Amino acid sequence: MRDWSNLLSKVQKMSYEEIVAKGKEIVDDVLESVAKYSDSDAAPIMLVGLAAYTASVDDDLSDVELQLMNDVVGIKEKDFRGFVKIVKGDKKIVNELREIVLCMNSDEMDNFALMLAMIFAVDGEISKQEVDFLKEL
Repeated sequence: MRDWSNLLSKVQKMSYEEIVAKGKEIVDDVLESVAKYSDSDAAPIMLVGLAAYTASVDDDLSDVELQLMNDVVGIKEKDFRGFVKIVKGDKKIVNELREIVLCMNSDEMDNFALMLAMIFAVDGEISKQEVDFLKEL
């Protein structure tokens, strides 16, 4: 899909405040893109589900990842942890979103990739499991 190595490196160099600002800037565009190629009513749930799956790939849901979700999409820690429990290890949402991403144009795909990179890199560490997940995409 994208040059994940460079994208993750770029995000790791950003401050938390920059990541939040960029996340707020693109989240509506990403939601619109997901809705455009799927059931529009399910787009927010799919996106939060993907974020929950993504944040839990390395079995280490950090406080910074939880805070990012609250600061960017307004989902509280308790609710996000609930999503994590539901989607952890369930690749159904990932497979559905992969199909949606394949329909996206280049700009939409860039925003989607940046959003994933921000979730992975916000805590400053990128695990082997996270890298493996990105390769799978």
